Amino acid sequence: MMGTHHAVSGAAAWLAVTSTAPWALGLHPMSTRDQLVGAVLAAGAAILPDADHHNGTIAHSGGVVTKVAARTVEAASGGHRHGLHSLLAIIGFYLGATYLGTWWATVPVLGYIPAGSTLLWLALIGFTLKVLKLSKGGVIKLWVTAALATLPVLYFFPDLFEILPTVVVVGVITHLVGDFLTVGGLPLLWPWIPKPPKGLDYVPIVRSIWQQNGYVALPILGKTGSMREMALFAVLSLYTLVALADTIARAVGAPLPIPGIGA
Repeated sequence: MMGTHHAVSGAAAWLAVTSTAPWALGLHPMSTRDQLVGAVLAAGAAILPDADHHNGTIAHSGGVVTKVAARTVEAASGGHRHGLHSLLAIIGFYLGATYLGTWWATVPVLGYIPAGSTLLWLALIGFTLKVLKLSKGGVIKLWVTAALATLPVLYFFPDLFEILPTVVVVGVITHLVGDFLTVGGLPLLWPWIPKPPKGLDYVPIVRSIWQQNGYVALPILGKTGSMREMALFAVLSLYTLVALADTIARAVGAPLPIPGIGA
């Protein structure tokens, strides 16, 4: 799945999970503020697994630094769509986000701050701006914009940092689901990648779901960037826009009159 499509699906998933509106799942209800802010962060979190891609959005978000980092992650995880695209990666990303929440440090001018959460917040905002092409003008402008969006949270709404582990998990899971629906598939049980038994690997249906290299997929979207993926992207984009608008409208007591759903 393409980066922009991952990002939009992450925002859509966050709104579906955290809202209790009729159009949502309401699996983990949150306040209107957390729904709206989390949707922005989830878009960035939904491309985190592609930190293993030397030519991905994350690699291009910070110049030489992120390019070197992406190549390092790519090599350490076994390559693109290897370690960071597994069930183990979900646990790893969650633990990483949780650990960052425990890291505090004294920083010049800012003082004693939750440094780990601040950096993670900054990164997710930056990735969202980059992948959705909301910031143009180069790397410096990108990260200055991300910093300006982070500082108010640090000073006035530090409790928002508490949603970061959940945001990361929702984003990463959404990313894996998206890639699982393409023909490339995923090594979900990495580092164990069991291959299909001899004989079954030539059965058409089995071969498309449990591939000869051990990856598994439900390839209803076809290849990355296919028309089916584009169609899904259009639906998710519309869902996200309507959900954001309705969430804001509900906050002021005037939910949108969505046909077939009601208030």
